Amino acid sequence: MRLNDHIALWNHAAIKVWDIRYGVLECGAEMQGYRLPTSAFLYVQSGHAQVQLDDTLHGMSRNHVLHGGRGACLTILAEEPFEYYLILYKAVLMLPSSRSLKQQMESDNPFQSQYSFIPLYPLPLLDKLERMHQGWMKENTLDSFHARTLFYQFIHELLWQMQRQGINPVDPDLMAQVLRYMQDHYMEPLTLEMLAELFDCSVSYLTKLFKHRVNESPIRFLTRIRMEASVNDLVHSALSLQEIAERAGYPDAHTFSRSFKKSYGMPPAQFRSRHKDGGPILDLPMLRMKSALDAANLGCYSVNGYENDYHLRIRGGFSVKKVSKSTSIATAALLLCITLLIGACSNGTNSVNTNGSGNGTSAAGASQEGTTKAPKPTNAAATTKTYTDSKGSVTIPSDPKRIIDLTGSAIGNLLALGVTPLAATQDALQNPYLDGKLDDVINIGEEPNIEAILDLDPDLIITFDYIEETQYESLVQIAPVVRLKYDAGTPADLLLEFGKITSREDLAQDWIEKWNAKIAEVKPKINEVVGDKTVSILQPFAKGIYAWGNKGGRGGEIIHGDLGLKAPPIIQEKLIDGEEFGAALTLELLPEYAGDYIFTSNWGWDDGNPDVVYGSKLWESLPAVKNNQVYFIDAKGSYFNDPISLEAQLEFIVESFLGK
Repeated sequence: MRLNDHIALWNHAAIKVWDIRYGVLECGAEMQGYRLPTSAFLYVQSGHAQVQLDDTLHGMSRNHVLHGGRGACLTILAEEPFEYYLILYKAVLMLPSSRSLKQQMESDNPFQSQYSFIPLYPLPLLDKLERMHQGWMKENTLDSFHARTLFYQFIHELLWQMQRQGINPVDPDLMAQVLRYMQDHYMEPLTLEMLAELFDCSVSYLTKLFKHRVNESPIRFLTRIRMEASVNDLVHSALSLQEIAERAGYPDAHTFSRSFKKSYGMPPAQFRSRHKDGGPILDLPMLRMKSALDAANLGCYSVNGYENDYHLRIRGGFSVKKVSKSTSIATAALLLCITLLIGACSNGTNSVNTNGSGNGTSAAGASQEGTTKAPKPTNAAATTKTYTDSKGSVTIPSDPKRIIDLTGSAIGNLLALGVTPLAATQDALQNPYLDGKLDDVINIGEEPNIEAILDLDPDLIITFDYIEETQYESLVQIAPVVRLKYDAGTPADLLLEFGKITSREDLAQDWIEKWNAKIAEVKPKINEVVGDKTVSILQPFAKGIYAWGNKGGRGGEIIHGDLGLKAPPIIQEKLIDGEEFGAALTLELLPEYAGDYIFTSNWGWDDGNPDVVYGSKLWESLPAVKNNQVYFIDAKGSYFNDPISLEAQLEFIVESFLGK
C-alpha cells in the first residue's frame, strides 16, 4: 500500500482510543498469542525481545515501532528486561464518505496494515507516548481527552517520519489470519458475522475472499477444519461422540454425526470402528468439499494439518487416497463369501437377481441347509416392482415383509404406515415418541453389521444415500437396497416415498390429509395468540447457543413451516431462507436470535447443567423469559420429524400456545 493513500485514509477517519498500556516483561518472560482486539501500536521503550505478529518475526529493541490490525496474533518473548507501550485504537471512516474511499478502505485498510521500523527521531514520539499514558491513567475525563488529542499528534509525527524514511505499510494476509483463527478456535461457536467483526471487514468481503482463494465459503471451510479435528479424536481417543462433538464445536452428537456423514460418507461410529486398531486413515473418502488454494495469494499460509493438502492442490494435482492391502483384501473376501453363499443357495430356476431383488423371502434364506422355506415363485414379475431412489432404478418386492431400516431417524415413517421393520440401528430406537412401538424390532447397533444382516434374511434394506459405496455393494448382495436422498424435501415428501416403497401410498396420502386438516384447525387459533410476534428455537450447549430454523427437527418444520410463525429476522435470513440447518452463536448474540416466544431444551448438554445459559442474566433479561413464554420441548424426541414424532410435537406446541 502506498503511504500517501495510507495518510489519506487516516485523514478521513474518526479515531477512538481504547486503551494505552505500559508493560514490563522480565528476561525470559513471554506474552503468548495475544489476539489484538483493535488496531494497535507497540512501541519499545527499552530492552530487546523476539516479537511475532501473525507469521512474521521481528527482533525489536529500543525505540522500535510495530503496527498491527485487529485480529492479528501478537507474541512477545523477552530476551532481556523489556519495557513497552501498547496503544489500542479503533478507526472508522467519517460520514458521509465517498464510494471510492469506502472501496479503498475495504481493499487496503490502513488500520489493518502491518509495518515495523525504527524512527530517525524517536524522542518526539516517546515524549507524546509518556504524556498520553500519564493522562490516560488519571480518572479525570479532561485528562483522558487530552490523551486522545496527543494520540493524533503521535500519529502525525509517526506518518511524517515514515514519509521521510520511505516506509510503506504492508497489507496483512487476511486469509491466513482468519484460517489461523479458525484453526485455534474451531471448537467454539463461530459465525461469519463474528469473523468479519473480529478482523474488521465486511461479511461480503470475507465471503468473496474465501470464494476467490479456496473456492469455499468461510463456514464450509470451518466445517472442514472441524471434521478433520474430529477424525483425530475418533481414531486416537476413547471419547464419546457427545464429547467429540463438543470438542469440534457442535452442540450435540446428532448434529455432529449428520455433518460427519455429509463430509465423509459414513457415520462417525462406523469410521471409528474401522480404525480402532490403528488402521490407516487415508483409505476412507476424503472431505466432499471442493477447494483450490491459490499459491500466488496464499504463499505464507501454513497451518498444521493442511500443508500436504496445500502443496498438492496448488500444483493442480488430485488428492491421493491410500487403500490398505488388508482392508481391500478383507472387503473383497467378504463380498466373495456373500456371493458364494447366495449362489450356492440358489436353484436352477431361481437365479440371483443382479439388483438383489426378492419377493419376501431372500435367496440367501430360501435354501440354506436345514431349512424348509418354500422356493421362490417362478413369476418374479408379479411380486416385484421398480422403484426410483436417489441413485437410480432398483427392483424391490411389491410388498416387503422383512425390512431392515438403516436410516436411523426415519423409522417412524414405516410405523405410521402400519409397517414394523425387522431390525433397525440404535439411533432409531432412541425416539421417546416411539415407546412401545419398537419392542419387536431387533437392535443391530450403532452401525450395521453385514454378517448380522445376512443372518436376518431381509427382503428389503432402506438407507439414506450417504451410505459408503463399499457397504452398499455388500448389502445389495443380501437384499435390494433403497437409498433415499438425505434431507430432501419436507417430512410429507419423505413419507410419500416410504408409501411408494411399501405399496401404501394411499395410507401416506391419508396421513398427509389428516395432518393438513389438523394444521388448518389450530393455525388460526395460534395466529390469533401469537400475531406478528416472533418465535425462535434455541438450544444451549457447552460453549454457547444453537439456533434452529425450519429444517432438522426440533419442531421447526411445524413452527416455521406448517404454522408459518414469524422468526427473528436473522433466523429467517440464515436458517429459513438460507441453506443452513442451525447456527452456533455466543451468549452475547442471544438477544438478536431470541424471539418473543422461545422453544428450547437441553439438547446434548455435556454435564447436564444448562444453568450456564438458563441461569445467566442475559437469558433472564429476555422478554420471552420475563413474559413466561419459554417452552421446554422434549430433548430426545425433538430430533425426529417422522409422522409420529410430528404429531407429538404438534400436540406440545398447541398446548404451549393455547394452554389446552
